[in-house]
Amino acid sequence: MTWDVSEEAETPGENLINGLKKGSEILGQIFLKEAEAQELVADFDEALETVKANYNKDQSVMGVVVSGGEIGFSAPKSGRVWGPLFEVFDWKPALEIDNNSSDHKGDEISVEAIAESNPQWLLVLDRDAAVAGSDSQPAKDVVENAPALKETDAIKNNHVVYAPDNTYVNESIQTYIDLFTDLTEAFK
Repeated sequence: MTWDVSEEAETPGENLINGLKKGSEILGQIFLKEAEAQELVADFDEALETVKANYNKDQSVMGVVVSGGEIGFSAPKSGRVWGPLFEVFDWKPALEIDNNSSDHKGDEISVEAIAESNPQWLLVLDRDAAVAGSDSQPAKDVVENAPALKETDAIKNNHVVYAPDNTYVNESIQTYIDLFTDLTEAFK
């Protein structure tokens, strides 16, 4: 059960949404939990719609991945988690680049370039939260203490949303429901 959210996919966001739903339905059938699977899909659809209803389309968004104390750019429509969601929610990108990658650490864009794009919303995936030891630096510390980012609208207005800690290793429909709930609360 895989779906294509790579830079080669025509509709990575649609592939992600349909894949999460179909995967849940298949698992429901396998484990004789079809009613529970349908409930998850309904909760997912509702959470997705509330994000759409609460996002202000005039505000720019940037996704980043924090790994090893470094901030990597998560390009719109490419990669895991944030990239495909730009298509799903029609987010206004704060920055777009050519030759982006779907690398799990994000694209190597300087923090200064991120700051210069001045995103109104910063969406953060803490890659290390799920896989690193206790000595790793939390993404919140990395992002909020980056001197270059201090004057961005996202930081100044507390418009930073962190994906659930286990997102990097558990991109399940439940994880996305939690993520969408957090996005809705923030966008409100």
